[in-house]
Amino acid sequence: MPIYIEISRLHRIVTIVARGKIASDEVRGMAQQLADARIHSFAKVVDVTNASGVGDLTPEQIAGIALLLRGDGGEKRGPLAFIVDPEHDDGFSKTYAKVTEKDGPVSLFRSLREARAWLDRIQHMPAAEVATAPRAPTLHAPTPNAPMPAARRDPSPWTDPQRRGLLLRGGRQRYVTVRSLVSA
Repeated sequence: MPIYIEISRLHRIVTIVARGKIASDEVRGMAQQLADARIHSFAKVVDVTNASGVGDLTPEQIAGIALLLRGDGGEKRGPLAFIVDPEHDDGFSKTYAKVTEKDGPVSLFRSLREARAWLDRIQHMPAAEVATAPRAPTLHAPTPNAPMPAARRDPSPWTDPQRRGLLLRGGRQRYVTVRSLVSA
């Protein structure tokens, strides 16, 4: 499963998971899908902990992808959280974060829990504080036994019927059914 994208319009969040060897055309295809979906202002979580090959992109290619995702510039980019493995530096996430740090909040994390907590803080912060928040891409260490934010703890009766998933492999695309988990 090279790249999986899930867009939730109700929750205004995009989840991207990259696994295995990722080719540059797959990254460009993913960027084009995101640009076409017009989700620039949504929060984004990008998990590249188990991806390889993404670092083969040059800084110029990464800047081109950022330009494609920037769109017309009419709306501010939503917060962007990269989940990375510091032992296997992909280079892509750090370079992308550096290239786009002026576009909106961006940060690197070692765990999904920390990334989601940061996104919750950013999204619920007053606009004036978000504008002055530091945008430098830094790798946040996981906080041991950090409490899960209340928004993630409380079960919600709301589901997103418009949520959709897309699997990209090379030039092929496949939409996948996204189901909610039902706990007993």
